[in-house]
This record gives sequence, C-alpha cells and structure tokens, in this order.
Amino acid sequence: MPRLIWSPAALRDVERLHRFLASRNRRAAQRAIKAIRRGVRLLADHPQAGRAAEGMPREYREWPMAFGSGSYLALYRQDGETVVILAVRHGREGDYKA
Repeated sequence: MPRLIWSPAALRDVERLHRFLASRNRRAAQRAIKAIRRGVRLLADHPQAGRAAEGMPREYREWPMAFGSGSYLALYRQDGETVVILAVRHGREGDYKA
C-alpha cells in the first residue's frame, strides 16, 4: 500500500479552510476536516482513483471529497510507493493557491 504524505502547502490549505469555516460554524469546520482526512486516506489504497487535474502535468491528479452541499478537492501525485497531497481547496474556489 502506498504511503501518504501531506506537503506543507496542503497542510496550510487545510488550516486555511478550517479557519474560514470555523469563523461561521465550528462544528461544521470539524466535520469538514474529518471528511477531508477520510477522503484523502482512500488514496493510499487507490492512488489512481482521482481524475487527471486539468491544465496540469499528467502525473497530477485531483480527488473530489463531498461535504454537505459542496465538496473539497485534493491535488496529489503518486511518486513510486508514495502519494503526495500537494494542495486542498474548496470546490467553489477558482484554482489551487500557489
């Protein structure tokens, strides 16, 4: 089974998403983070499950994770036996942050 690693940028994304939602609803923020973690864990077992990330190099994939009436998206790539989570964003955000 591939190993799962979060990049520093992806961890900052999760913190940013949590802060944004927690300012409106703390419980929803906690549930959202759990949904993101649970969704990303699936990639360790099924790294090819995501779709090709539009406008990015071939090895970059995107994994949608439903939450409430929206979704979060994880940008990742597989590097041998390692799945690297590169970024996380809300489905309504326009693009991944640099």
